[in-house]
Amino acid sequence: REFILEEEQQHLCCYCEKRISSIADKSHLEHIRPQDKFPALIDTYKNISVSCQTNNTCGKAKKNSFSDDFIVPTEDDPTKYLTHSPHGEIISIQNNDKGDYTIKLLNLNAPKLTKARRKLFIELDHMKDEIEDFEKYFNEFPTLINYFKETIALKKIFIHKPLKTGLFTSGKTKP
Repeated sequence: REFILEEEQQHLCCYCEKRISSIADKSHLEHIRPQDKFPALIDTYKNISVSCQTNNTCGKAKKNSFSDDFIVPTEDDPTKYLTHSPHGEIISIQNNDKGDYTIKLLNLNAPKLTKARRKLFIELDHMKDEIEDFEKYFNEFPTLINYFKETIALKKIFIHKPLKTGLFTSGKTKP
């Protein structure tokens, strides 16, 4: 668990990208395809990741579920299916089934996660004119930081002010 978490995942949950430690009550080995349904993959490296232990999200929410519509983080590029909203939500790109299924199964828009991502968006927005390498200052949600750099900071959108309707919508539309 420690090797995967440190070397492969940079201490981030494989699903929500929240910073986690290798302490047993903070993270667990996640068999992406459940062991009882895919016994041949029990020891397959690509099937094992580390997930956070947050109640009702990520591996805890996924439990023993799996479908071909699930985004497998060790095989699929999640950024082809998912993106962020300035409100802190994860949204599927163009209403795709994989994105919708994965968001729902993992409960990626749980209030605690959405609030943490929204808080980071606001912090990034306040700092965007002063620093360029946000990654040096923040150690969670790297795809959110990339999304911010590519869409918000470049367009000089101020997210700490109320957003105009239609700029970004919460829901399942591509920004």
